[in-house]
Amino acid sequence: MAKDRQSKALTKIYLGTPYFNEEQKQRVEKAKDALEDNDTVAVVHFPFDFQYQEATFDDPKEVFGTLIWQNATYQNDLSAMSTADCGVFLYDLDQIDDGSAFEMGFMRALHKPVLVLPFSKNLDQKQLNLMIAQGTTSFIESFEQLSSYDFNHFPSEPQTPIDVF
Repeated sequence: MAKDRQSKALTKIYLGTPYFNEEQKQRVEKAKDALEDNDTVAVVHFPFDFQYQEATFDDPKEVFGTLIWQNATYQNDLSAMSTADCGVFLYDLDQIDDGSAFEMGFMRALHKPVLVLPFSKNLDQKQLNLMIAQGTTSFIESFEQLSSYDFNHFPSEPQTPIDVF
């Protein structure tokens, strides 16, 4: 088989998403499982797995949310995005997250592919901001598609499944 057609685990992914409720947390686990099954993925970096001083939302050390935590988190996320090959974003249209939008823009400013898997209880009634829509390299429709996407070549599918405003 020609080297250009071989599937190799070469890609480091930055997995971005809001992570504030149980539904969003369950999505992350499904995405991690799908990416783990993908033969072209080498590393998945999910920022909440690499918190400054292992801070948590219910942090007994009271580090979470402090100014030093904010600065470290921002710098750590920028470093992770800078060293990633692409970003995969679980985009919650029912609870828009400014952080995710910033991360998508930052990845595109670095000329890195951005894949978006949109979520909503009423996806057919939602609209997507044009900056997110036009900044997306590929829209992914399911976790199954995420597990088979070719991260060695990043095929583009910029046709949004959602109306754009």
